[in-house]
Amino acid sequence: MATHGMTGSSGGESSHGDMLPTMSASLCGACGMCCDGVLFHSVELQVRDNPRHLASLGLKLRRRKGIEFFRQPCSALRSTQEGCSCGIYEERPTRCRIFICRQLQGVTSATITQSEALAKVVEARRLISAVHELMDQIGETNPRRGLAHRVAHSLTTPERTELHDCLEKTMRQLEALLDKDFR
Repeated sequence: MATHGMTGSSGGESSHGDMLPTMSASLCGACGMCCDGVLFHSVELQVRDNPRHLASLGLKLRRRKGIEFFRQPCSALRSTQEGCSCGIYEERPTRCRIFICRQLQGVTSATITQSEALAKVVEARRLISAVHELMDQIGETNPRRGLAHRVAHSLTTPERTELHDCLEKTMRQLEALLDKDFR
């Protein structure tokens, strides 16, 4: 199970000092891919997480082979025209607290500018939109599942068309970008 994990993580919020909350608010608010099912399809709870409390906050927890997790897109993700936010930010699970994508890492370490990071978000969002448009043309799958699962389901049809080939190619481009610049 590919899950929201430590890759791309610096190990915690405090290592970035006072810059992280401000940068996170603007960059993460414009992105949201770690919560909307694009980067990860599920998030495993950790020992420090309180499953009952998280469930009471609205997370739809599942359990498989003794591991508690929730699927993406996250039920706590709040989207507006201005961007997105976490509805349980102060009480979010451990994995959500420690994950810092490569774009945010680059901005906080001053190896890239916030404008460059936002340009990468826009590039990824363009590919995501193209994937969604192709899936809409093929026939949408379950929107409550992660993007990669939905695309894989769309591609399992025995009647492949040019649309399926285009979807597969576009998804490969998106995955390469996500692996290189976000995860």
